[in-house]
Amino acid sequence: MSEIVFILGAGASKEAGAPLMADFLDRADELRKSKREELGQFKTDFDLVFEAISALQSVHSKSELDLDNIESVFAAFEMGRTINKLPTIPGDKIAALLKSIRRLIFITLEKTVAFPVRDEKIFPGAPYDAFVGLLQLLNSAGREKRCSIITFNYDVVLDYALFHQVEGVDYCLTETTSPYSTPLLKLHGSLNWAECPKCNEIIPVTFEHYFSKRGFMSLKGLEYVNLNIGSNLSSVGLEHCGQTINSEPVIVPPTWNKAEYNKGLQSVWRRAAVELANAENIFVSGYSLPESDYFFRYLYALGSVGKARIKRFWVFDPAVGEGVRTRFQELIGKGIMSRFKFEKATFNNSIKIIRKALLG
Repeated sequence: MSEIVFILGAGASKEAGAPLMADFLDRADELRKSKREELGQFKTDFDLVFEAISALQSVHSKSELDLDNIESVFAAFEMGRTINKLPTIPGDKIAALLKSIRRLIFITLEKTVAFPVRDEKIFPGAPYDAFVGLLQLLNSAGREKRCSIITFNYDVVLDYALFHQVEGVDYCLTETTSPYSTPLLKLHGSLNWAECPKCNEIIPVTFEHYFSKRGFMSLKGLEYVNLNIGSNLSSVGLEHCGQTINSEPVIVPPTWNKAEYNKGLQSVWRRAAVELANAENIFVSGYSLPESDYFFRYLYALGSVGKARIKRFWVFDPAVGEGVRTRFQELIGKGIMSRFKFEKATFNNSIKIIRKALLG
């Protein structure tokens, strides 16, 4: 259990190249049109998703749907599977569409997130190496970790930054905890998580394992590389239940209905609730608390019930307007309103502000 909890959204990975949810589809469409050959076997998945989005334009005659936001589109596809109905898409093809949008997500992230290379070594992106440096300062040597991280991001930029700076990671995918590893709670899945088809347990692929199987031949002359860990999951020889796992990344939709994923991710969500209940300091960066995110609203409402006394609930977001501030003020209870602080700041700037507040 940690006294300091960081909650990170897509804005935290923006400085590493990852698109925000609102412009994710624009970036994916750019890839589809300008770098089609690089998409390889996934070209048809991109086409299928954008064909379905075009078909969804017809719903605007009777309803409103944000077809420019990847979360909204993903949620619409999920509902389409539930009711077995999507415009122009036969019911038996909706499952394939959901597989395609997951592929679009992890391929777009792989192609847009670049890791810098220096002296023929791969380094994490600038915001996250500074963030892990802050974690190391906050975590006293020889003690259990003081910090935990709750994130909605699928990318592995933070994961790699922890690996690079030799910080152990505990994804909390099982009830067994590792007190000397940083809890990294990825509520919606991760590009390096595979699912065992036999027992449905989620198995993370470590960077040690990945590089041993998919090492780069040479980094000489390169300034950046894409790790492509998601698209190579099925070829790294991961084994579980006595068999090789041939799996694509675990990508969970940002919707309230997550019952299908309950078995694999339940321990992650439970641990997130425990961390929120025991947190004395909560720092949010790059997460705008969308109106549609009822999952986190209820996770926070129920999970934050505990004896811990909140000292700080700080939110950082560079967005123009008061929408983000207002939504978080409506989320938290009146009892901690005096501990609430909102600053228009990027993830990189928030690290500096938090470091000064906690360490002087």
